[in-house]
Amino acid sequence: MRAISLVKRIEFEFTGNVARNALTLGDVDNDGASELIIGNDLGEVAIFKSREKIQTITNLSFITCIAVGDVRNENKNSLVIVTADGWCYIYETPIQKKDNSFNSDNVDDELKIDLDELDGQIQSSSNAATSTSNTETHSSSESTGTEKLKSTISKDSKLLLTCVHTQRIPANVKNIILGDVDGDGLIEMVLGLTDRVVRSYRWCSEPDKSVSFLEETTLTEDKLLGKFIALNKWECANQIGSITLHHTWCGTPSILVAQPGGTFMRIKCFATEEQDSDNKLSKSDSSIGESFPGSIDYQSLGISRMRNQNISTEILGDLRCSNVAADNLNIENSGDSGKIITKGRPYAVATLDGTIMLVQDEIILWAIAVDHQVFALTKLDITGNGSDDIIVCSWDGQTYILDQNKNSVRFHLEEPVRAFHSGWYNLNENEPPVTALVYVTFKNTVIIYYDIPLRDLICTKFEPDLEKLSELFISKDRNQEEALEYVKNMDKKTRRDLIEYLLYNVRC
Repeated sequence: MRAISLVKRIEFEFTGNVARNALTLGDVDNDGASELIIGNDLGEVAIFKSREKIQTITNLSFITCIAVGDVRNENKNSLVIVTADGWCYIYETPIQKKDNSFNSDNVDDELKIDLDELDGQIQSSSNAATSTSNTETHSSSESTGTEKLKSTISKDSKLLLTCVHTQRIPANVKNIILGDVDGDGLIEMVLGLTDRVVRSYRWCSEPDKSVSFLEETTLTEDKLLGKFIALNKWECANQIGSITLHHTWCGTPSILVAQPGGTFMRIKCFATEEQDSDNKLSKSDSSIGESFPGSIDYQSLGISRMRNQNISTEILGDLRCSNVAADNLNIENSGDSGKIITKGRPYAVATLDGTIMLVQDEIILWAIAVDHQVFALTKLDITGNGSDDIIVCSWDGQTYILDQNKNSVRFHLEEPVRAFHSGWYNLNENEPPVTALVYVTFKNTVIIYYDIPLRDLICTKFEPDLEKLSELFISKDRNQEEALEYVKNMDKKTRRDLIEYLLYNVRC
């Protein structure tokens, strides 16, 4: 496997232990640029934009999951933070006034969250007071009044994230995804817990009571935002490795839950009975709630290929294909029979013992084994050909980049890694985002390798330009044609030694 070296990098200092799902890349402030958000076991969340840290949220508890998305279904991104002790926080940027007269240097607001317990869940209401310091601090207090949530922001920031909602959820959450899992056009929040349970939630807003955070010195009204409504609960047979959203060739969504030994559980849920017309399973065979029928099935995919049938597994769905037809419908003609065969998008499976597979419609397209413990599985179109590449990272810093044709390269970070993520990152506001590999090390540093210079993962054999090589042999006794003929007639060993000699002189 070909090894590569990466040069362009940025380093940030960030202390504390970072959980595997406590970092992400996304447009958290809705300005069109992607930021890096990362949290630790000390209850701190840092937001990095370009080459600097723009905000720090402190005094939370152990942060296990962070996600960015339109979780409130209001056509704008929110920051969702989930802690190990069962608290979910939503942070958003304030909405600018129409006159855009906000000045972050002289306006500082302090937001306090009053919590009201309703059916075992916590809803938030908000009011604001003024502050005159150079940095802005937002705080929220629980109904017991035990601890404040502080967020310290640089005075140069334009829009500052504020806590708009706090809610009690089950503890020990380890995975989170935001997406439309039931095909109703609304974003749901799906959580995976360490007690082998998967839960789904949807945001429910109170009519005419949404909060508008205007950049004013005072906000006088208390307005109820809403809350997360629990939709479904599924129990798995074994420990959950990861969860991912995957779509079939016809666009039907499903949740894939990784199980030990390269197996996974597929959960299909539908918003209405009509959407479930193709589902042949009865409700008694399903673990779905009353209003959300669906189906559950286990896939023992590639279990014979696993070195250890109890090894932890990671799964990643919705891999894009470079062919538009293959990406959307993936329709193929079967040949003489004239039948149409439809195929869904591929998905990737990786295990801790180093097995990596690409699967499509429960058929293993290819599988490889590496000699490192793989703990992170991500996707990113590094080559820019419209097809998602598979990126896996091991604890010792070995990173493997594979395309969907099994071509691969590897990169080695010379230090152990505790968390890894890949995606798009903006270095400058007026420039398009670039590919980025994010490493969180055990030395309290965050390393971002950006603008990955890979245009093709196919390894090609080096062939020298014979015409340029023949120029070395042109003399008064040998013209250009004769020199070219002389180089062509060289044996392979002589030509290889000549090239090595020339490359050595160039390096010197």
